[in-house]
Amino acid sequence: MEQNILADPWRASALADAALERAAQELKALLEALASALQPFPSFQGLQTVRAVEIELQGLSNPQRGCVVVCPDGLLYELTLRSIQGADEYGEADQADELAELDLKPQEYVAYA
Repeated sequence: MEQNILADPWRASALADAALERAAQELKALLEALASALQPFPSFQGLQTVRAVEIELQGLSNPQRGCVVVCPDGLLYELTLRSIQGADEYGEADQADELAELDLKPQEYVAYA
């Protein structure tokens, strides 16, 4: 059977894509289950306003993508933190955080999950 697959590269590619898609779907379900089991879910770098765990891909990260985190819902997001300067006489700053759900290709999702 392996020789039949290798004889048709289009079929082999389609089978590989399907296997990758299945792996991504299974990892998504697993990540959601694991995230829901973390009680309490950790805060991001000690911030009280953000519940998230950073995902670092050693040497594989996309430089055009910011900080990738998994949140309590088990989904992957890009986290953007911004400082908003307060009045000069008080010297304080507020922080605004923005989570954007990532729409990843299966091979990217597998790497992050």
